[in-house]
Amino acid sequence: MDRSEQLAALLAEPAPDGSALAALCGEVIGDQKRLHNRLERISRISDGYQGELMRANRELAAANERLAKALDDVRTLSGFIPICSRCKRVRDDGGFWDDVETYIGKHSEAVLGHSVCPDCQDASHRHAGVVAIAQTQNDEADAEGAHLTAVLANAAWQGHPLREEYERLSMGFQKLARRLGKISRISDGFQTQLKHLNVALARASLTDPLTGLPNRRAMIEQLERATEIARNGPGYAVAMIDIDHFKRINDTFGHAIGDAVLRALASRLHAAQREGDFVARWGGEEFLLLLSGCDAHTARALCETLRAAIEDARVEHHDKHLAVTVSIGVAVHEPVLSFEDAIRDADRALYAAKSYGRNTVVCAEDL
Repeated sequence: MDRSEQLAALLAEPAPDGSALAALCGEVIGDQKRLHNRLERISRISDGYQGELMRANRELAAANERLAKALDDVRTLSGFIPICSRCKRVRDDGGFWDDVETYIGKHSEAVLGHSVCPDCQDASHRHAGVVAIAQTQNDEADAEGAHLTAVLANAAWQGHPLREEYERLSMGFQKLARRLGKISRISDGFQTQLKHLNVALARASLTDPLTGLPNRRAMIEQLERATEIARNGPGYAVAMIDIDHFKRINDTFGHAIGDAVLRALASRLHAAQREGDFVARWGGEEFLLLLSGCDAHTARALCETLRAAIEDARVEHHDKHLAVTVSIGVAVHEPVLSFEDAIRDADRALYAAKSYGRNTVVCAEDL
């Protein structure tokens, strides 16, 4: 016969003092069962969060390895980046800093600013709620401990057959209550980490690891939004930009130089963006530029200025100084068509620019 059966048998017998202690033991048993069920449920939830967190950590580690290759120099920028003092996220970021925020959070120990970003403020409020729950559990445990002390000190309970069993149940109740408070805090920690990891993973999935620019997937999402806006608002144009003789650069100077050329061009394209524009690495040596509120004439003029600036610049890598040119195909999106049609037209114009001798801008409307 286990303790529960022994206690049940004792409770079935009339108590010599009117069964006040027996009733108290019954209440403790009920509380203990309820607390045990709650503890099991929270443990299952906590295990689930832990499993998700481990999976997310593996995916984030892989994403960080890819991103770190292109952002080694971020380590040297800690002298002027405005970083939240709690989460190490860039507070006053824009453009390029959106892309390196995940890398900074994992690798940089620099914390200059002492102000707190809104996410951390919200997290503080959530943490306060969890602390309150945990404190409630501790208060319950303390109250039960005080009650047990009073019962043990009461001479009326000395020698009572249920006194020892009540002491055991009360101690178990206090232990479970404190464990429940601790698991509540751990569970909240898992939930907060999982949220931050999901945000970081979403950001990494939209970033090209070599250039730091948005990737093809991010551009498609931006094109979908721009196409929706264009139905009742300003339209847009797309420019397909391709590096001339890029294979020759790789074959002659090596892939390290080729990567440097891609990063340099990405930086120049990013710097040339107007407000509302969007640039992404489309694939290989191709980049796609979304020009908001542009007709064919404006888009051609902007791309011609960009082409000339790239031609005049030099890509520096160690002791190499390379002149690089690009060919650009431009197409204006028509509201009745999809963004895929605009991309096909821009690609057709790019092919024409290549056939015309490269280092030129061609509009699809001229073909």
